[in-house]
Amino acid sequence: MEPRARIGKNRGQQNFSDLELQQFLFGYGDDPQSLEPTKRILDELLTDFITELCFEAHRSAQVSGRQKIKLEDIKFACRKNPAYLGKIKEVQDKKAEIDAARKLLDQNDDKISKSDVKALEEAPLGEADDDIDMDMQIQRGRSTGLGK
Repeated sequence: MEPRARIGKNRGQQNFSDLELQQFLFGYGDDPQSLEPTKRILDELLTDFITELCFEAHRSAQVSGRQKIKLEDIKFACRKNPAYLGKIKEVQDKKAEIDAARKLLDQNDDKISKSDVKALEEAPLGEADDDIDMDMQIQRGRSTGLGK
């Protein structure tokens, strides 16, 4: 079945949540409480746009002999609109920047395994470990603490 024929199956149904549509509209300057017809029309427009874009990308993938759509197919479908291509490039650059930052952070450094905990445990202290100088200062009435 051709992807465009599938569009009719979802007519009348909302594909995006009200919250997503509301945030999208508010982000582009609409009132905090948008009208229902506005949300419905935006949902319809977005659904049609995404379906058409995927259909074009699918044709590009099919010509290349593939069943699955790749990012290159979407770029090819957007080749006539530099604004779309620019946004795709911007998102790719931001993703690369985030991935590089994650590699630098290496979140495994903060995790302590059971073997690390055992290595950090010290042997219990005995009488021989007492500090003689501390005992002498305490007996003379002097404190070594931070207080004055």
